[in-house]
Amino acid sequence: MATANPPHPPHPDTGGDFFGLVWPGKDAAREAANKPLTRNFPPDYALSTPGDSLNRIFAADNLPVLQELAARREVFDVIYIDPPYNTGKDFVYRDNYRLRRQMRSGSYAEWHSKWLSMMLPRLILAREVLSPEGFIFVSIGEDEVANTRKVLDEVFGEGCFAGQLIWKKAGTGKNDSKYAVVEHEYILCYARTPDNSGFNVDPQGHTTTKYNHEDDKGKYSLVRLDSKTLGYLPSLDFPIAGPDGKEYWPDQPAGKEKVARWRWSRDKVEEHYEKLVFRRGFVYTKNYQKVGARPRSILDGERFGVTRTGRRDAEEIMGLEGVFDFPKPVRLIKHLISIAGGKNARILDFFAGSGTTAQAVVELNKEDGGARSFHLVQIPEPTSPTSAARQAGFSTVADICIERVRKVPGATFEVYRQD
Repeated sequence: MATANPPHPPHPDTGGDFFGLVWPGKDAAREAANKPLTRNFPPDYALSTPGDSLNRIFAADNLPVLQELAARREVFDVIYIDPPYNTGKDFVYRDNYRLRRQMRSGSYAEWHSKWLSMMLPRLILAREVLSPEGFIFVSIGEDEVANTRKVLDEVFGEGCFAGQLIWKKAGTGKNDSKYAVVEHEYILCYARTPDNSGFNVDPQGHTTTKYNHEDDKGKYSLVRLDSKTLGYLPSLDFPIAGPDGKEYWPDQPAGKEKVARWRWSRDKVEEHYEKLVFRRGFVYTKNYQKVGARPRSILDGERFGVTRTGRRDAEEIMGLEGVFDFPKPVRLIKHLISIAGGKNARILDFFAGSGTTAQAVVELNKEDGGARSFHLVQIPEPTSPTSAARQAGFSTVADICIERVRKVPGATFEVYRQD
């Protein structure tokens, strides 16, 4: 946890203070990323679908799987993870971390430290297997978003921060909160390199611009040719003759001069004169409406779904109710994949849960003719003996994941299990 009490321990290299997120067990957690683990994942032909497939599901702990993928120098274009919620209780991922000091059971420090120590080595390895042009998305709730962002800053670098998206997860909020009703979760996004080319255009996105005009080329808005914010240049301050014979100049602020200038040069004005619009004493250019827009940070509305949408997605594909708690909506994951990777992207999800990411990849490929592949990792965590999943015959969460993906129309995959 980030705190000044107790103070940060001396930096191991400099011996002095340093800025960053520290917690008991962090050094051991970092070392775990490179600590050799048994990495043997034989195929399970009985659970795999017939034929060759680029898609894979690992029924295994994700730490040794990530080590194996890194050792093979495999790279992925998009990584999406929805880590287990930090309840402060024991984790299924029972990595053995040596704590720097004794803490009383159930303390605030222990609550955060165990979870962060579980996440750190996995994020270090995730960076190793992320392609230079790739992105990682991390779904996270209010309790750990601040700490997780600090860890991601450390692992990927602050310069690779690509956004903190806000997903409105609830259609209606519960009124049992002491403070504000929480209706959202976050999706932290980081690029592999700071010079990444950026997100793809969101094909369903829209701008706030109103396109009130139309010609044979389509709808357009008018944009003033003069600008007061680009910086004055004498060469861009000249008269333009309008069709009515009137001379038009950049509109200077009241009582000032040499502030506004044209956005176009004399040569460009002459070459594209027919594209200018003279209206109400000003000169405009046409800004035609384009398909799609730059992705936005707030993911709210039907196209992204809410928590019950994700539950319905899983139940409809499996034909069973209540077998998995709080899966993300397929449409939400499809959006993230589409803005972050190309049509041939390799998608990795190493906290696969019920397999939502696989369904998103298959559906997206059908919609746009893509050839994306999914690579899922889900630890065979036992289901509760009294759960609907156990009653339906699923002894582990990995079994749920495999069966759900199997029922996605057109999905093919190979299954690998950890020895």
